[in-house]
Amino acid sequence: MITDNRRAIATRNISFLIVALVLGAMLSLQWNSPSPPTSTGHERATDLAIQRLEAEQEELKTTIARLRAELDAYQQQSTARTKLLEEIKAQLAEQKLYAGLLPVQGPGVQVVLDDGAQRVVSLRPGDYLIHEYDIRDVINLLWMAGSEAIAVNQERVVATTSIYCVGSTIMVNDTRLSPPYIIQAIGPSDVQSEVLRNPSYLRDLKDRVARYNVQFKVSKTSNLRLPAYAGSFVVRYARPGR
Repeated sequence: MITDNRRAIATRNISFLIVALVLGAMLSLQWNSPSPPTSTGHERATDLAIQRLEAEQEELKTTIARLRAELDAYQQQSTARTKLLEEIKAQLAEQKLYAGLLPVQGPGVQVVLDDGAQRVVSLRPGDYLIHEYDIRDVINLLWMAGSEAIAVNQERVVATTSIYCVGSTIMVNDTRLSPPYIIQAIGPSDVQSEVLRNPSYLRDLKDRVARYNVQFKVSKTSNLRLPAYAGSFVVRYARPGR
């Protein structure tokens, strides 16, 4: 009986020993085996922040590229508008030049017309005087000779200029002028001078020069300065078309 008890105790102790050995081996294996990698909450937050920043950076790059393309387009449009504006300004200045609205300078001739100083017996007192038609005839010849700008006593002659006589007074652009009448014309001075001295032109004026000392002098000038037309343009019948 005692022997059976001892056997039972020995068997139980051996069982406990085996269990203890197994547990110890399992614990030893678990302790030595590498633990699987884990990420902390801080690392996850950092990764998410980096991903968000990278996405924002890509979006900013796309926006910058789009804005640069728009800026290039605006600059091209601005350059085109600037060129167009410069062309319009140049055309406007050219038309103003043709219309006599700008002061000009250049070579040409100067013509001096003045009443006769020496009174010679004549049945017509007007033979000693310079008339408005004398001025018109000289100006027409100057235009024919290629003149580009003409002024009479610093009154610029334009397309609407009127030259007429009121009593003994000559009016140019509705401005009262008195002799001597100085006509300045910018253009080819050799041609201008030749045309004015041609005996086929201005016969009545040149006859009065010879007979009644009326003054008619032509001289070439290297640099004339003519003012711009200072009057207004009166439009009576014309109106903008549609």
